[in-house]
Amino acid sequence: MKLFNLSFLSKAYIKGNKNSQTIKIISCLLIVAITVISSFAIVTVNAMNESKEDYKSKSLFLSPWMQPLTDDAIAKIKSTEHVEYIDDCTGLYGINCYDILDTDDKDIKSELNNRTASVDINGLYEHENKSVIAGKGLDDSPTYSCIVPSIFYPFEDDDNNIQYKNLDYIDGTKLIGKTISVKGHDGSICVNYNEIDENNQCIGCDAYLTSPEIKLNIVGAYYCSRANSGSFRNIYVSRDTALSITKDAFKLSDIDINDNNSDISKWWNTPSLHSYMVVADDYDNISKVFKEVSSMGYDIANSPEWLMSDTTILLANLFGKIGIFFIAAIFIIAVIIMVQSSVTETKDRKEYIGLLKAMGYKNKQIFACLSIEQLYMTLSSFVIGGVISTAIVATTNCVFKYGSYAQMIYVIDWNIFFMFLAVALVISILIPIICLAVMLHMLNKIQPREAMN
Repeated sequence: MKLFNLSFLSKAYIKGNKNSQTIKIISCLLIVAITVISSFAIVTVNAMNESKEDYKSKSLFLSPWMQPLTDDAIAKIKSTEHVEYIDDCTGLYGINCYDILDTDDKDIKSELNNRTASVDINGLYEHENKSVIAGKGLDDSPTYSCIVPSIFYPFEDDDNNIQYKNLDYIDGTKLIGKTISVKGHDGSICVNYNEIDENNQCIGCDAYLTSPEIKLNIVGAYYCSRANSGSFRNIYVSRDTALSITKDAFKLSDIDINDNNSDISKWWNTPSLHSYMVVADDYDNISKVFKEVSSMGYDIANSPEWLMSDTTILLANLFGKIGIFFIAAIFIIAVIIMVQSSVTETKDRKEYIGLLKAMGYKNKQIFACLSIEQLYMTLSSFVIGGVISTAIVATTNCVFKYGSYAQMIYVIDWNIFFMFLAVALVISILIPIICLAVMLHMLNKIQPREAMN
């Protein structure tokens, strides 16, 4: 039997197959589930895992408001199970926005004449590490060095950018080797400190100090994680740089931190009045550390999810767990329906198969015809499902890519999508093989005399 004849017979059988449309629909759903749901699961789960590894996601804020944090107290807390580090928060760790005064980057400088530009400067804690994707890290750089995000946008213009949608981001790696001069917004910076009030209680206070003009050398670019909102304008400096900026602000504000004539200088020179970051050894152990330290009578903030949004956690769990169940359910249903359909159709065709055998066709020729029939249905379903999946991913990528910064986390990497598309193709071929194995067993039992029925 020629290949053309096999193909012709197979197509004819498909048209006569009562379950062909059902099989195609189920197969299409399987392809879409494998590609789209699995791709979304990968990006959301990766984002959640990435956030869990962040320093601040594993940290708790410890303050002296309930009792002083003496050396003995710090040592006691540090010995608590699952506590990895305790870092002093003294320095530039308030919410500070800095206006960009000047830069030797031509593109940014040309925009400064038309628009205001600002950045948020974050000082790293003692054990906090920010790895770079290009250039040098802060550990290997001199004071007054900084690293910028891989996608950078410091400008503030019209109201449409309040939600930071459809921004023309700057490639942070191209800024390496450039300098940027900044000064605190409205000429001041905020420093958080603690003081003892008239009731001998420790309270948190804010001091607005005169901001120095700071010239920072851009030495590296870090990956701007979509899982952490707002970081496209965050510039990081080392702890030494942060302390130097704070000391310069004290000098400009005529505050002598070497004496204790003011509450803020007393705070600076009294470690028991400082606030600390308690860093757990693992994200999943934060609640245990919180309960243990709280039971000791210390004030510790139960804010383990500093950077991770509730939406990210929800979608990661949704696509990671429910998605797997949904894909498995569709796969099982698809296999059951296709196997059942193959068994039913083979039984209904006994007379035709018997006639073909009576005419001299061999089992392998008839089996080839049935095989092509199965492959036609599943591969056509794969093509249709693949087109639908590609359209869904292309549409969502377009929406999220030009949406808000936080939504960029849901942009699916096409390499991941095509990987799952290849997996879907393998599964599309696997299901017919299962069906063919069933048909082969039944085919061998059909005799030429069935043609007489």
